Amino acid sequence: MNWGDWTPQENVLLSILEVLQEALIPDNEIQKNVQQKLNLIQNIGDFTYYLLFIISNPNYSEEIRSLSGILLKNNINSVYDSIAQEYLLRIRQECLRLLQDPCKDIRISISNVLVMLAKDNLASWPELVPFLINAFDASNEFSEIALNTLFKICEELIRNNKSDEEIYGITRKVFPKLNEMLSQEKCTFNHDIIRLVNQFLQEYFMIVKQSLDLGSYLRNIMKYADSEDVEMQKQVSMTFDLYLDNREDSLLPHLHEVILYLLAKTQHKDTEVALQACEFWFTATKLSNCKELLSPYMEKLLPVLLKNMKYSEYELMALKDCLGNDSNEKDSSKDIYRYQNIQNKENADEECYSDDEDNFNEEVDDCYIGWTLRKCSAASLDGIAVRFREDLLPLLVPYLNEILSHQDYYIKESAILALGAVAEGCMMGLKPYLPFLINYLINSMNDEHSVIRVITCWTLGRYVPWIINSDPSPHTYFIPVMTVLLKHFIDDNKRVQRAAISAFCIFQETAQAKLIPYIDIILEGFEQGFQRFQYRSLYLLYDAIGALAQSVGNQLSKPEYINKLMPQLMHKFSQCDNYSDDNFIAVLECLSNIIPALEISFLPYSEVVYWHCLRIITDTIHSTMNYNENPREHDVPDKEPMNVAHDVLYSMALGLKNHFIKYVMNSNLLVLLHTTMMENMSLIRQTAIALYGELIILCFPYLSNTVSEYIPILIKNLDEKHEGVCNNAAWALGKLSSVMGSAMHPFISDMMVPFVNILRNSNLNRPMFRTVALSFCIICYVSNDITVPDLDLILKNCCMLIRNVKDSEEKDLAFRGLCKAVVSHPSFFKENFMYFCDAVASWNSMRLDLKESIKSILASFKEQCGEENWTVFYQQCPEPLKMRLISLYGI
Repeated sequence: MNWGDWTPQENVLLSILEVLQEALIPDNEIQKNVQQKLNLIQNIGDFTYYLLFIISNPNYSEEIRSLSGILLKNNINSVYDSIAQEYLLRIRQECLRLLQDPCKDIRISISNVLVMLAKDNLASWPELVPFLINAFDASNEFSEIALNTLFKICEELIRNNKSDEEIYGITRKVFPKLNEMLSQEKCTFNHDIIRLVNQFLQEYFMIVKQSLDLGSYLRNIMKYADSEDVEMQKQVSMTFDLYLDNREDSLLPHLHEVILYLLAKTQHKDTEVALQACEFWFTATKLSNCKELLSPYMEKLLPVLLKNMKYSEYELMALKDCLGNDSNEKDSSKDIYRYQNIQNKENADEECYSDDEDNFNEEVDDCYIGWTLRKCSAASLDGIAVRFREDLLPLLVPYLNEILSHQDYYIKESAILALGAVAEGCMMGLKPYLPFLINYLINSMNDEHSVIRVITCWTLGRYVPWIINSDPSPHTYFIPVMTVLLKHFIDDNKRVQRAAISAFCIFQETAQAKLIPYIDIILEGFEQGFQRFQYRSLYLLYDAIGALAQSVGNQLSKPEYINKLMPQLMHKFSQCDNYSDDNFIAVLECLSNIIPALEISFLPYSEVVYWHCLRIITDTIHSTMNYNENPREHDVPDKEPMNVAHDVLYSMALGLKNHFIKYVMNSNLLVLLHTTMMENMSLIRQTAIALYGELIILCFPYLSNTVSEYIPILIKNLDEKHEGVCNNAAWALGKLSSVMGSAMHPFISDMMVPFVNILRNSNLNRPMFRTVALSFCIICYVSNDITVPDLDLILKNCCMLIRNVKDSEEKDLAFRGLCKAVVSHPSFFKENFMYFCDAVASWNSMRLDLKESIKSILASFKEQCGEENWTVFYQQCPEPLKMRLISLYGI
């Protein structure tokens, strides 16, 4: 069909017009019929052209034309891939013409169509952006819709994560023009322009910098700083913050003026304006020159931050139902739902809070309120304290002395928050005051107001390092703080309960083995918690139990402790029929954390837990298969329970050791692992592979007949994009190589490709690369001959990576493989022998035969060099390295 020859069929056109007319009638029954008719007429092959014909025809009513425009967008979106290029060009041309229609509703409808058409094809439509720029540059009645269309197109680019090239392609055309408009005395679009540019500065600062003179733009922005409009004030403050965050030099000449402006705005009566201004101070604390930048203003800034750390009316309203004695009231479904959402948000990579926001959201137990001026001010003070250290105290201490004893308990609460905020940066400088302050905090735990008790728990948690290590007698601070936190596990207020548990987790993680004499007392506190806690507090109690196990290790495995802990925990385990229930998952996670510490004391409970975990994995695999085969009839399976089940089984393998073998041999665990080691969810693959690696250690003879089916899966998981998975796959292949020896030869060539790709560009600070290097060297040990590209570079990187590994059986095998590789590859010595020397000097105690092998290599190199070259080489060695080589090898 030729577009130019197209004409509507009268009967079809009338049918469509009739449906559109009915769609304007506000009647539910008529609307149902309309929807059915629309579903039918949308199947007409040239429905798109009928809609364009109707919207283009001024003889029809504006309502009919506007509605056809709405349908046009949806229709084109659904049939876009089937529209021939020549017809698409005509549709575009017609839409550009219609953007200038006298009817505003038509212009709005067509604007949305243009945004949809541009979403994926802006590069293939080069005339669109110039057309829109010319339209709004003409300053006629169509300029507003042209500009709004351009704004929406730009926002879609960000929303769809377009490439840097595409972003630059539009910003270099559009942003200079927007900046020019902004400089005009009566720019009616100033707010929209600044908001749009801020969006791009947030995501693509360096690209915008290439597209726009940021100095000129900043000068224009400052013209709007005096605006009375609160939204404009927020956008201007955001621009200043973005310039600072990106160390933009053009901010420097205006810095004093900007800081004074933001000091004023941080005190604005509109808390959103104040919060946006406060972000500037928070950003400043991340700069290395923060102290130099803020010192001249600290006398003014500090009292502002302290004042803003008082609870706002909004926050108190959000907390109003949980300020009193509520421990006997059930957690509301709304509260549980809100908490689950927060937990899920924390576990989702793409939606994580920043570390600083976590600190002032989660730890004071009101994270669902969001990021507020109070929290931003506290985080800013925290960062300032880290930068200024004890130099902050002459300014801070007088304020704290005044407000810590204030009659208004909300101001007193903000003072305790401030005391906790400065803990990391000022603890050393506060040492003379801490005996008084810690006793003050212990006494504050008995305050009648729950908000005081909550924040005191948090602040005590911040001073735990000093509390635990300040006095040789545990009776001075250690026991009083531990006791007061345990006491408030059963506080009458649930927020206090949760704050006490969170602080106690920090206490345990810091105290470690110092907790051992008090395990019995701690478990009594946990017992009371099991009897009294509800949903959210129970979650944190499970964390506290895990923290205790990790702190005291197998000291927890004594019968008297097991009898206090396990019946309560297993009772919670047995209460849940639905293993997708969050409470049940939390119990499983707790078990996975404590089983390694309990060791064989867990045996009486192991069978029921083992088979439950296997059932979870089996059911989830079946659900996944059903969904993949027929997604319309089956729900998307929840894989979180399967993930935690793997964690528990892995912990059982670690804790039970040989006692775990009977479960493996009498079940289909190995078959299930074959599936879950290929699971889409990387966390499941990670633990499944770790579990398989432990089975290699515990019962390799049982695995040996099927190992050839698992090695290709392990090789496929050598992908550094998924660090944990890659780490475990490399470790498991190293374990297999150490037990299989020469039987590993058929797989070595396939393994070498990913190993070499990873080790070519290794990062010395990432543990995964050390694991890969260790396993590579172990493979070298069992291999007859390693021939790979860039072997000199690979061996050099291996030397740098495995030098940081503690003496162990793995390190022993790896160094044997390293020695074998460098001996068979003499060219390595020409440029990289210093790295080998540095690596072999990392041993503290090694087996004699390995020591003799290394000594022989060093002596051989020295002999090959000749005395003169050796002397030159040896003089280049750092003094500590010379001493280690002499001490270990007499070289």
